[in-house]
Amino acid sequence: MKFAHLIVIFTAAFSLMACSEKESPEPGLTKDGELFSGAGAEEPEMESEIEKFSYIVGGDVGLQFFQSDTAIDQKAFAIGMADALNNKRPRISKEDAVKVVTNYYAIQKEKKEKYQETMSASAEKNREEGSKFLSENSSKDGVFTTETGLQYKVIIPGLGLSPAAESSVLVHYRGKFVDGREFDASSKHGGEAAEINLSQVIPGWTEALQKMKEGGKWELYLPPELAYGPQGSLPTIGPMKTLIFEVELEKVLISK
Repeated sequence: MKFAHLIVIFTAAFSLMACSEKESPEPGLTKDGELFSGAGAEEPEMESEIEKFSYIVGGDVGLQFFQSDTAIDQKAFAIGMADALNNKRPRISKEDAVKVVTNYYAIQKEKKEKYQETMSASAEKNREEGSKFLSENSSKDGVFTTETGLQYKVIIPGLGLSPAAESSVLVHYRGKFVDGREFDASSKHGGEAAEINLSQVIPGWTEALQKMKEGGKWELYLPPELAYGPQGSLPTIGPMKTLIFEVELEKVLISK
């Protein structure tokens, strides 16, 4: 979350005055005239549009906290949300708020730097491991290497159509690391062939599948540049990982 954004939001909150008390609630308000109750409220049935929308917004905010590894006290968060929606004065001073948010930003910055250091070290280790594997693999019988660095071995040639760069196809696949550990497979997703579009997959797949024919089965060896690169696909695939895929092209759905 952006540090400046948090400061702006909280500063704006201090400019608001508490709503005047009402003797009777208006439509959409609680019995105390509040728009939102953050503590002890019964769970909504998720039937009305406003309930569903509110839940979606809450889930989105919660996901942001989760993905940024930010610790949140849910009760205090609910009270803060309720106070803001009901135009109540903040319960902590502006000075204290700035101090807390500044400290939060410093902690997040430190976490990010440590994370980047860990990722860099992991990327270098994975790159070296992958380079060694590909160098040894390239000299094995039946393994071909293209100009891009893609390596492949034909298990079953196939006799049908070949897809184009923007074709949609049905494939069965199994993915593993160079140490043999499996990280994904179409069999784990119901066992049916997966429908993919060649323009929306990693470069190694786009290149290899255009060379294959329906009914064909190949084993692909992808350097990180043709797979997920320095970003990886966390948490399953780390940065600069060399990947191995066994791919069976069942059918070309659209061939342009």
